[in-house]
Amino acid sequence: MTRTVRILDPLLICTPITKSYSVPSSFTSTGPALLSHNPSSKMSASPTESKTIMQKLIERSQIYAKSHTPAMTLSEGKALPAGSVPKVNVIISCSDPRCLPEEFFMLEKGFEYSIVRNAGGRAKEALRSIICMDTLVGLASVIVVHHTDCGLTHLTNVSIRNSLLSKNPSLESSIINMEFGEITDIPSAVLEDVSFLRDSPLIDDSIPIYGCVYDIGTGLVSEVL
Repeated sequence: MTRTVRILDPLLICTPITKSYSVPSSFTSTGPALLSHNPSSKMSASPTESKTIMQKLIERSQIYAKSHTPAMTLSEGKALPAGSVPKVNVIISCSDPRCLPEEFFMLEKGFEYSIVRNAGGRAKEALRSIICMDTLVGLASVIVVHHTDCGLTHLTNVSIRNSLLSKNPSLESSIINMEFGEITDIPSAVLEDVSFLRDSPLIDDSIPIYGCVYDIGTGLVSEVL
């Protein structure tokens, strides 16, 4: 059986690549079939399989480094004439690996955009990073990006608290009041985050703040007004 899988080439961040993979017959439509236990059969791991994820990532970085162009340092940027380095557009995005602003906004590497990611793409959690970027280089705008089928639409503050309590019952007094940014309606959550930033005394009123939703099915982004 052959399935088509859409992946991102780690060396071409913004370029989606489609490849076909042959799926072993031991895999069903819902996952791998259960294998019968046979103590006498032992499968030896290949050298690749025995590597840790960190070792694999370092190997990828070594390939990338061969064509890497050094980025301008902050000291070099500060030495340039005033206005030479643009203020940054901060994009707040979800940490979901299906939501990649670099891809669907077709962004290029540079100082123009800075991406802050957290579960749900929530503004309160991103505020510290926004303030740091504003202090460092100044803000041009802030864009809040949520996406369809977000994990936080499948969870609630209560369900996450209960999960934590089941693993750490001794921390009940700390866990019971934790908030995790649950989302019951995506457009409403975007407007909530935009309002939070616009109302924040820590962000200048002159900074444009936008909100939008990325559709993981169509690849389209729609502004929420």
